[in-house]
Amino acid sequence: MPILAGDSAGAIDHHVLDDPRVVTFWDPNRIAGNWFGSHPIGGLGGGGYTVWDAFYGFTSTARWTRTPTRVVATGSDIIGHTGALEHAFIPLLR
Repeated sequence: MPILAGDSAGAIDHHVLDDPRVVTFWDPNRIAGNWFGSHPIGGLGGGGYTVWDAFYGFTSTARWTRTPTRVVATGSDIIGHTGALEHAFIPLLR
């Protein structure tokens, strides 16, 4: 989603998360970021702000009804703090 100057769909590097389970979407209207900002999930959001530069991890049995279930990892920010992302997700891959 466009947050910083220069953000655009064409600027997305689809190889950053080069894994067949990862799908990248461009959200020019910030629909996802605003939704996550309005819903407290795993310690993020709920304040009505736009969530960006954040991650959420769910089990393979998670269900998305009103809000997602089985949250196993969340964090922000990612840029400059990839160690937190690795710390949250590496154990889930074992």
